[in-house]
Amino acid sequence: MARENKLKFKNSNIQIEKILLDSKLNDQTINQEKYDEEINKLKIKEENWIAEKGTFFSIIAQYYKKEWKLGLLFLFLTAITATVSIMLPLLTQQMIKAIMIDVTAGGMEQSGYWGLLWWESLLIAVGIVVGNMFIQFGTQYIGVTMGKRIEIDLRNRALEALIRQDISYYSDKKIGELITKVVSDTQIVGDQAATIPSTILSSVLTITASMALMFVFQSVMAASILGVFLVILLFMTVAFGVSKKVITKVRTVITEINGNVVDRINNVRLVKSSGTELYETERFKEVHKDYYKWTKKMAKVQAMMVVILFGGISLLQLMTVAMAMIIYHDAGKEALAFFTTDFASFQMAQGTMVGALFQVVMLTMGIAQASVASVRVNNTIESSSIMDMHYFDGVEVDNIFGDINFKDVMFAYPEKPDNIILPKFSFKFEQGKSYAFVGETGSGKSTIARMLLRFYDPTEGQILINKDLDLKDVKLSTYLDHVGYVEQEPQILYGNVYDNVKYGRFNATNEEVIEACKKADLHNLVSTWSHGYDTVLGERGFMLSGGQKQRLVIARMFLKDPQLLILDEATSALDNIVEKEIQEKLSELMVGRTSVTIAHRLSTIKNVDQIVVLGANGGGVVQTGTFNELKNKPGHFQKLYKAGLMD
Repeated sequence: MARENKLKFKNSNIQIEKILLDSKLNDQTINQEKYDEEINKLKIKEENWIAEKGTFFSIIAQYYKKEWKLGLLFLFLTAITATVSIMLPLLTQQMIKAIMIDVTAGGMEQSGYWGLLWWESLLIAVGIVVGNMFIQFGTQYIGVTMGKRIEIDLRNRALEALIRQDISYYSDKKIGELITKVVSDTQIVGDQAATIPSTILSSVLTITASMALMFVFQSVMAASILGVFLVILLFMTVAFGVSKKVITKVRTVITEINGNVVDRINNVRLVKSSGTELYETERFKEVHKDYYKWTKKMAKVQAMMVVILFGGISLLQLMTVAMAMIIYHDAGKEALAFFTTDFASFQMAQGTMVGALFQVVMLTMGIAQASVASVRVNNTIESSSIMDMHYFDGVEVDNIFGDINFKDVMFAYPEKPDNIILPKFSFKFEQGKSYAFVGETGSGKSTIARMLLRFYDPTEGQILINKDLDLKDVKLSTYLDHVGYVEQEPQILYGNVYDNVKYGRFNATNEEVIEACKKADLHNLVSTWSHGYDTVLGERGFMLSGGQKQRLVIARMFLKDPQLLILDEATSALDNIVEKEIQEKLSELMVGRTSVTIAHRLSTIKNVDQIVVLGANGGGVVQTGTFNELKNKPGHFQKLYKAGLMD
């Protein structure tokens, strides 16, 4: 609890420092350069806080606390297994003592004898072994179950965090890298979540009890073994520290490789159309060189740990024999008594301790991997969005009514805060009217669409809907229920036609999907497929042409029936004939809705109610008017039109 409070206190201080810095920047008591410098320092602090909060043991402690009944049962069974294992050396001692009494007809006195016959001790030992097998089954079953619960919960939390991130989060990340963290790293943590605690607890108990037994059997020999054992642990601790650093690098490199693999598979059309298969083959060989270099270093560390372990075990065994010879080489009857009764038990206890040590050493690589994976997963989970989407709170909207107002809006992308895309401006979208934004590349056309979708918030100013409701205060999902979006690259899910058209309106019937496809002029095509609407479209609609993808998205929009429709260069990737067909369907879709078109082709904007012209290089709004007004009026639009950029 004290550690949790300490971590919360650290985080609170970081957040307070951020607020104070923002206040100083607004009051102009510090300049932008100083602000950026201090913010970077806070980011490092926050990363360290996340890493500390996200250690493997802190993560599984949370889950063991949450599942405390199952966790206690698991640890209790583990403790029983460890405790039971140390009974075998004692029972072995009792069997030998019983046999010696029988052999000498009671002539050799046996101190510490329990009075059991040798076969009685043997039966107890067999019963313990058999009973321990059932306990180990329960321990393993509970452990794997808990591990999978932890894995699934971590993965769900990571996916939830990724889905709820603002769009800028993905600007510098590869999908393959995120997949590695979400799938591979969570699996590592889950697999080790049961193995590591149970093995550590079992090993600590076993080593402690075994060492205690050895002191009971022969204290001088036990002290010598303990000294060697501590030296082995010291070397293993140093090796573990090195291995953790190497594993961190290996995980980083394999994450980058996965990112490269997914990137190339996603762009396989480019590879095939360019005939660059051999280039990509050689490129992957180059990419893996760094991975191979670091895995070789990891192999060296692992080999060193194995050498230390087996060398140490051999030294322990040799130490046992050597010390026994030194102590009892001329001890007469005392030597006979020791070698006939206690020596075998001492070696068995030592063997039990060595077995536990072996488990711990073999576990160190798992601990190192789990430690690295835990921090990476927690970084994903704890990464905070720069925007509050109000998933669980905020003002709910049943519909979008009235005008949509851009009030004193200024925008710069969070990734490049010094590059002003849209200088301060105000604009009103009247309900039911159609608008088009035109301009050169980089003028901020698509930025308008992204702010309406709340991919980004304005850097300054407000977007007001339903009279005076700031879009930042709205429960975003209720707003987007009434917004339709068609972009240049249609978003197609892996699934059938029903899955794709229903997305965003999951309660729609199959009949409604078919009707929407008819409106989008897609039904006849789907009907020619052998599986019809149940046809799986492939990842990202791999089997569909550009025009077919857009028809499917338009069908999705007809089904959704949005009040605000945003078309972001929806036909720019299509040929003229297909574009004309798609534009006719989009025009049908726009009727009676507030629509915003981002485009550069004449056919998509000439019939809208108002065109907004954006200047190049952050020039902002430079002209507004209808198509006929603007093409005959000297200005930026006329230059674009005459240059053929609007045709």
